[in-house]
Amino acid sequence: MILAINMVLSADLTLQFILVPERVDAQNDIPSPPSNTTSKNQNLSNITGAETYIVTLNNQSSSGDLDDIIQSVKEKGANITHVYSHSIVGFSVQIPSDKKSETMESLVNDTRINSVEPDQTMTLSPPLE
Repeated sequence: MILAINMVLSADLTLQFILVPERVDAQNDIPSPPSNTTSKNQNLSNITGAETYIVTLNNQSSSGDLDDIIQSVKEKGANITHVYSHSIVGFSVQIPSDKKSETMESLVNDTRINSVEPDQTMTLSPPLE
């Protein structure tokens, strides 16, 4: 297992470190999506309880793709709370409960999107001695 550390500057301007375990396909040496994220093949029920989500786009996605996806999500009644464009390309979004199913399904099935995960605060404990 490989641990990747993502630094995220949240909308309230606090720096957060997020540890993301990655699974690696041993035959192709290609990282799989982290288990706490959703891809189009996963069940949505494990993440639909949250109100705010972080959506990240694939590395090949352009700023035009980001703008298109944001516009589509807004048209579904969601509120974009922050747009990320430096360390990651994506956005945070608040989705009303009555629009959650439709909006999440559209995000998960969009091939330009790498992951959709609940927005959460994580803390690191000091090392055990």
